[in-house]
Amino acid sequence: MKKAVSLFLILFVIIGVSAQNLIDSSTWTVGSGSVPGFNLNGSASENIREMGTNPHNQSSILWKAVPDASSGPDGGWKTDYLNINPTKTYRLTVWIKKTNSHSGTTYFGLYSLNSGNSHTTLRLSGSNNNNAYFFNSDLPQLNQWYLLVGYVHQSSYSSTINIGGVYDLTGTKVVNLTDYKFASDAVKMLHRNYLFYDTNTSDRQYFYDPTVYEVNGQEPSIQELIDGGTTSGSGLWTQSGSTLFYNDGNVGIGTANTDAKLTVKGNVHAEEVKVDLSVPAPDYVFKDNYDLLSIEEIKNYIDTYGHLPNISSAKVLEANGVQLGSMSMKLLEKIEELTLYTIEQQDNLKQKEEQLKALEARIKKLELLLIKK
Repeated sequence: MKKAVSLFLILFVIIGVSAQNLIDSSTWTVGSGSVPGFNLNGSASENIREMGTNPHNQSSILWKAVPDASSGPDGGWKTDYLNINPTKTYRLTVWIKKTNSHSGTTYFGLYSLNSGNSHTTLRLSGSNNNNAYFFNSDLPQLNQWYLLVGYVHQSSYSSTINIGGVYDLTGTKVVNLTDYKFASDAVKMLHRNYLFYDTNTSDRQYFYDPTVYEVNGQEPSIQELIDGGTTSGSGLWTQSGSTLFYNDGNVGIGTANTDAKLTVKGNVHAEEVKVDLSVPAPDYVFKDNYDLLSIEEIKNYIDTYGHLPNISSAKVLEANGVQLGSMSMKLLEKIEELTLYTIEQQDNLKQKEEQLKALEARIKKLELLLIKK
């Protein structure tokens, strides 16, 4: 039976995530053009989202850049602006794969602005860069997924050493990237990834799993992103914005023997549990053609089998457990049947009362006749 149980808090305990991806890529749906939080680069026909194989050999929604024959923007996106704290360091990542040819240029970068919408991205040397890219070149190889990792450091950052890079699927850094830092008045930032100047219409560039994390020791490590661990849209666990979910397989709490999407050995404490029904609600009991057993038939059934009709025996329930949705509907069926029995009993009582009143009236008439005699 299909069940939708709201256990968000339990999942947070399981995965132990205290960092939050500031980008919500759960808005990616199969289609074209922009989606909430992601604004297209180029035309809608150059920006396609489709199911494909992600870097972890799982089926996921990918953002595909499809260049036309003109030299200009050929797909990709920039996010909405995200609120940031310029005294903090942020790490931006995205998976990218280019196919067919090295025509055009792959871009991975950011914008940061102050409250007056002036650019506030600085090179590590302290000079302004109003068009900051961590990477604007060709990926090392075609038909290979690469994780691009860029850092925007806190405004007081004094080092000139770049730590960002392009990583292959083994976790090896194959290209060094350019780091940046915030000006002290920065208040917002966006993440951007493009394909530009590609005139080969057979080329494709794929984007997957963009993230922005504050660097505070709680963010998933680069190796976890490579392995498909705690991230926003890759691996088994997915955190995207404030949403956390499990992509595949079963979850066991207190047990390794999982026979469902979530198996718990022990108690579950929740304010409310919602179950989607795969069986009909029993309002059919109130239909005229419903075959309601008589009380005598119910008694005979109980005497023979030791349990109610359409309810499993205690032995079966103990062996197989209780399907919550199905059992709830069966119990509601019995409640509705009891309601019908109660209504029938009330009608019978009313009829008896009327018969009794009629008898009483006749008795009084007889008594009057007797008195007159």
